[in-house]
Amino acid sequence: MSNVAYSSKKVFKKAIFNIGFQIVPIAAALLLTPYLIENMGKDFWAKYSTGISLVFLSNYFSFGIGPTLNRRISQIIGLKQNHRIQGELRECVSFSYLLGIAFFVLLQVALYVCYVSESFSILQTKQDYLFYFIVLCVFFLSFLIIPYKSLLESFSDFYFLAIVRALTAAMLFLVPFIYIYFYTVSLTGISTTLLSIYVLLYLLYFLRAKSYEAKLSFNMVSPVNWEMAKGIFKFELSFLKETIWFSVFFATSAIVLFFDRFYYPLFFDTRTISDHVTLLDLFNRVAIVTGTISLVYFSAISVWYQENNLHRVTTNLKLQLVGVGFLFLAIGLFSYFFLNDILHWWLKSSYSNFIEANGFRLLIGTLLVNFTILMIRPLQAIGEIKKVSLWLMRSTFVYLTLVLLLGAFYLIEYHFMAFIVKALIDVIILVTLLRRKKIL
Repeated sequence: MSNVAYSSKKVFKKAIFNIGFQIVPIAAALLLTPYLIENMGKDFWAKYSTGISLVFLSNYFSFGIGPTLNRRISQIIGLKQNHRIQGELRECVSFSYLLGIAFFVLLQVALYVCYVSESFSILQTKQDYLFYFIVLCVFFLSFLIIPYKSLLESFSDFYFLAIVRALTAAMLFLVPFIYIYFYTVSLTGISTTLLSIYVLLYLLYFLRAKSYEAKLSFNMVSPVNWEMAKGIFKFELSFLKETIWFSVFFATSAIVLFFDRFYYPLFFDTRTISDHVTLLDLFNRVAIVTGTISLVYFSAISVWYQENNLHRVTTNLKLQLVGVGFLFLAIGLFSYFFLNDILHWWLKSSYSNFIEANGFRLLIGTLLVNFTILMIRPLQAIGEIKKVSLWLMRSTFVYLTLVLLLGAFYLIEYHFMAFIVKALIDVIILVTLLRRKKIL
């Protein structure tokens, strides 16, 4: 399979297809966000967008079980030892159940404590509490999807994944739009609809992964059986060690992407939080480029490195860095002249002084942070997970310290500086590590 699915030409085509198909969620976000803010109001929009952030946190709280499975299965395919796939998948599914249940219970307790304390501007009423309760159920289902989604990534099934991911991301905007258009603003109704969609997604991912049984000569792991139950508290040591260091990477990413959204409401009202989150949600769409490219190439680089094909790794990595670098530079230059005009036209009456003052600065910080992922994932793919995670812990500590100070001194308008400082530290370290491994 490695000679066909992982050829440079095929991997490049899959990367382009994945990026191209992301026009669906991008269009949904651009077209529907102004409508949703206008009809939901900034108060409800702040709550909804924060709730959706919780769903995405499943990927960051997963202890890296997804990329661990992806890398190990890719390595197995490179070694042509497909009979080992079932064992690795069983480890991942068992771990996903354990972590999913543990975090679900922990976050439900935290949710109740926050609700009772009335400390957060986004969690004040019973309806707010019920909305976040249902969102955490979606969060749990997202955990259970991870093993099957990661298995498909290791199989390089990125045409299917691109379509499903694009539609899933678009649904986060389409569901509230349809609900509001035909009914009324109801966060509990919207979240219940999303929960139903994620149940169907779980079944879809499982059945798609199962379709590879005959082609790759392995036995699929059923999500509900006695062997799975027994394996919840018994893990292979090497698998567990790898997930721990991947979990550090995801924890640092979660802090950078989401910590401010839950910390700043202690100091700022929902209107400010709504504007801040709206900008970040828009600008983080660039993560579709870096995230998609690095994800598609992740399993391929792992296979190439296992085959000792360093030239192919280096060539494809340089192609990514140069191509995305020029794209981000073009975005920055264009935005310097036209961003505020576009935001004013896009948001209309929801446009504010905060957005005008902070838009371009947050965009630059977001571009820099997202660019570093192109250097992180190749190092992880070749097994340098621990070393990368240790350095990311240090730079994230600097970022976290800055954000804590910005909130405490009511300086949210300087949030972009935390992004820039962290990104510069990461670039220096990551380039050094890549050159030491002779893949840059």
